[in-house]
Amino acid sequence: MQNVLDDGLLTLLHTAAAPWLVLDAQQRLRACNPAAGQLLGEAASVGMVLPLARADEWQGAPLPADMLPCQLGSRLFGLLPGPQVNVLTAYRLVPLQDWHEQEQKRRQREHYLQILSDLAASSEKDRLHRLDSALAAGAAALGMEIAFVAQRKATQLEIIACHAGDGLSRGKSLPLDLTYCERTLQNGQLLCLPDVLETALADSACYREFRFRAYIGIPLLVQGKIFGTLAFCASAPRAPFSSADTEFVQHLARWTAVVVERKLAADEAMQTQQAMEEQLGWLRLAGQVARLGHWSYAPQDGQVSLSEEACRLLVVAPRPLLPLVEVERRMLVQDRQRWRDALQHSLQQRTPLAVEVRLRHGDNGYGWLALRAQVVERDGEPLLFGVLMDVTDAKESQQLIQYQASHDALTGCINRTLLFDRLGQEIRRAERLHQQFAVMFVDLDRFKQVNDRYGHAAGDKVLQTVADRLMALLRRSDTVARVGGDEFVLLIPQVSDELTLATLARKVEMAIDRPVRDEGALYRVSASIGVALYPEDGDEPELLLRAADRKMYSDKSHAARH
Repeated sequence: MQNVLDDGLLTLLHTAAAPWLVLDAQQRLRACNPAAGQLLGEAASVGMVLPLARADEWQGAPLPADMLPCQLGSRLFGLLPGPQVNVLTAYRLVPLQDWHEQEQKRRQREHYLQILSDLAASSEKDRLHRLDSALAAGAAALGMEIAFVAQRKATQLEIIACHAGDGLSRGKSLPLDLTYCERTLQNGQLLCLPDVLETALADSACYREFRFRAYIGIPLLVQGKIFGTLAFCASAPRAPFSSADTEFVQHLARWTAVVVERKLAADEAMQTQQAMEEQLGWLRLAGQVARLGHWSYAPQDGQVSLSEEACRLLVVAPRPLLPLVEVERRMLVQDRQRWRDALQHSLQQRTPLAVEVRLRHGDNGYGWLALRAQVVERDGEPLLFGVLMDVTDAKESQQLIQYQASHDALTGCINRTLLFDRLGQEIRRAERLHQQFAVMFVDLDRFKQVNDRYGHAAGDKVLQTVADRLMALLRRSDTVARVGGDEFVLLIPQVSDELTLATLARKVEMAIDRPVRDEGALYRVSASIGVALYPEDGDEPELLLRAADRKMYSDKSHAARH
């Protein structure tokens, strides 16, 4: 049997670090590389027919469409097809348990991002009320029983929000030396304890008092200073915390710090309000919503009164009165009508005003300003009292989370989720205008060899360079998405002929064929490309991607045979 096998294929697989098998058309094992032999041991031998497992025998994460499940000994493996020579096919051997764990980690990160995205999208007035529910969601996601936010006060910790846990409630104080939070605050950084009994804290007062076996906590920075901690505890040990777990806790801590800062500011505003009531009665209503600068507007004379802080936020010289048109002139043109509509509605209906607008910063930048106000009567005339708040950081945090949820962190390309959304939009547009568009599936050949030989840093450099070249090659209206480890999808709107597509495909091949230079090293990859057209190859995103994927594998197989 051995003499019919391709020597080049055997040499390639023999030197590969990953486990590979060579099967004939009857699924008979013809050869395997040392990595596969070491993995399988006596579970497989040359000449045996590999038993393919039934689909219902695998209950883990969904498998790729081209992966074959296989029962070898007591373990389940996946067979991913690779190079082909005549009737022989090389398959990469993937332990399905490893596959399942990787998929679980990916889903865990998506779950964490969804929680953070929901929190970032919550309204300002709801955030304080959502702190307890945010702790509950965080504890459930991390698999912990107890969650709390505490403020450090000298040698005590005061609970200001909590979830579950007997004996813990808002307002309760704990001696700092009876908590793991003491170590967190001393180090000033995230502390992870999957099992306290395996650490030097096994004999700590906290464990003796509460019997918490697992803990993860992080200092809360409010206005640049350590305010207290965000902490999660459990009575049972747990698996080591993953990078996804720690990143989630860090992001949740930032959101919590913003909530706490708003609460401190609201408390300060209430105290200020009480003092101002003794001197200026009209500032009583402003104090209900004030945190930073305050303002008032008299519609009968069109003048705005601004505090010193309000002038600073609006970037105007301090003055007692300013025409309303001068305030509006600092807003972006796109937001002025929305502001005017909200202002008129508040004055006419005597309802509170709440609106957020963008203010110009320099020639190109802008920041976000929130305006809150309420209508009162003064000398028989309506008067609008309110506050100005800079909410730029909160807006940018929300936009960052939304960007991370829809883009690939390594290359900056959009991910599969956003690609499906854009495909759906393009299908509706093309259907309405009776136009065609193309979906180009690009798979990098020899990428694995670069990863195996030079390491993941080299692989990352190749992926980033390829993504940059593709984005530079395409039009502004085109889309580049990364949908897999070494797979990209190009969405090309308004394509009317195959010659244009063939020319573009050739340009893509040439762009990827160019060596990637990295500090003196050269890495070479090539591309297999499959192109699907709307509506000939499908009228749904899944059908178009499947068609392009099939054509890409056909191109790869043809290239391997020639």
